[in-house]
Amino acid sequence: MTTTVARETRVAQPSVRRVRRRPGRLPAALFVLLFLGLAVVAADRVGAMIAADHLKSRIADELHAREVSYHALDVTIDGTPFLTQVAEGRYESITIELTDAQLRSESVEATLPALHVVATGVHADAAEVARGEATVMAEQVVGNAVISYAGLNGLVDLSDYYITDVAFQERDGALYATGTVSVVGLNLPIEAAADVTLQGGVIHVQLRDARAVGMTLPDQALDALDRLANNAIVANMPPLPFDITLDALTVTPDGLAITATGRGVTLVAG
Repeated sequence: MTTTVARETRVAQPSVRRVRRRPGRLPAALFVLLFLGLAVVAADRVGAMIAADHLKSRIADELHAREVSYHALDVTIDGTPFLTQVAEGRYESITIELTDAQLRSESVEATLPALHVVATGVHADAAEVARGEATVMAEQVVGNAVISYAGLNGLVDLSDYYITDVAFQERDGALYATGTVSVVGLNLPIEAAADVTLQGGVIHVQLRDARAVGMTLPDQALDALDRLANNAIVANMPPLPFDITLDALTVTPDGLAITATGRGVTLVAG
């Protein structure tokens, strides 16, 4: 009998060498792209800051021409990418911040502790911007500020009603006024509720429910207060920068919060 022995044939498998990536390393090409991207972003922001500095200088000249002074001025060009906005000659928005802005009109002065202005849809020719000669126009400008009650005192003249030492204050969201009425040789302290409204962009103040503080008013004083209650007093507010017009106000603990707007506004004249 013949015995057959089966031989197992083994086929050698090619060896596979596994390459382990070291953690924390990026491919060189990706690293270069990332670096270039960061460089472009940095250049874009540097360009925006340089342009904002030039614009700040020209806005300062415009404010000086309008007799508007201030403690500090800051200008920021918003929106990205900045260089694309330059090429198009249209900027998303520009923010202008003024602290202790002092407004003047003839003999009337007013100080706004802070004036926040945002101009949107701003147009300026790129070549003129580079030469520092651009006319900068905004489709819309919105300004927000607070008129302190001490500042409001200086804008309201009640001398025709024999009332002096006027002071305004907020109580539970309403406005009140105190003062001194001078009649028949007497100086009598009074207080009254004050209604404040806007009419054609002008602040009007009307006192009502006036009463003496701790005493009874003589008839002459009552007549003066009645006459005052029937008349709205104009707060002589100087014009705001950039020809923006008051269109809203709110009584707050810190003063009258105002909003002013303008359309087709020239921020800087060429």
